[in-house]
Amino acid sequence: MQVGASPLPAGPAPAPRPDPDRGLLLDPDRRRIVRLCASALATLSTLSLIGVASSLYLVNHHPLLLVALSPIGRHLLLVAPTVDPFAFIAVVVARRMLFYLASFHLGRALGPAGVVWIETRAAGFGRFVRWLERIFQRASHLVVFFLCGPTLSALAGASGMRPRTFAALAAPGLALRAILMLGIAASVREYIELLLAWIDENWIAGTVAMLALVALTRWRRPAPSTLMED
Repeated sequence: MQVGASPLPAGPAPAPRPDPDRGLLLDPDRRRIVRLCASALATLSTLSLIGVASSLYLVNHHPLLLVALSPIGRHLLLVAPTVDPFAFIAVVVARRMLFYLASFHLGRALGPAGVVWIETRAAGFGRFVRWLERIFQRASHLVVFFLCGPTLSALAGASGMRPRTFAALAAPGLALRAILMLGIAASVREYIELLLAWIDENWIAGTVAMLALVALTRWRRPAPSTLMED
């Protein structure tokens, strides 16, 4: 009779989970993709800041350049009545797709573990990510078409959606939103023209104030999440 029982056979080793204090475990190829995507997002975010800082000059003198640098809502609204609508749609879709594709491939490289890592790093932003996850799981294609943004693009990449499928949904959705912006701008065109005339008379002083505001914002918040830009 045996004195002691033999040890139980070991089961399969549990899959490694991301440690929020140590970062994500990625192979070299994925790390390279993450670095490339993060660099692209940082570059586009910097260009967006340049566009914001110089917006009071560009909005009247180089409106399409302003949209190409910083396609945020207020810039689109001010520019829409003053440029060729087809050029407007093309520039808006191309510029935003650059940011969304970089976000998509970042999420694709990080995988589902990256979503967990984001959630554990920022409580408030994590709740927003979980909410996006829930609506994405219910109707992923419709959500990408109608509500595509940087964070949702990263979630689409992490979910395993094919890049062609993502681009085929996101680009027409962006075009539709640009067309809606043209319609909104046309309905308030006279007010936009009055505002543009005032900006043209005061753009020098306004640009100085804008530069100070941007510098203060960067100083107080030096490392914003790239997926919240645009």
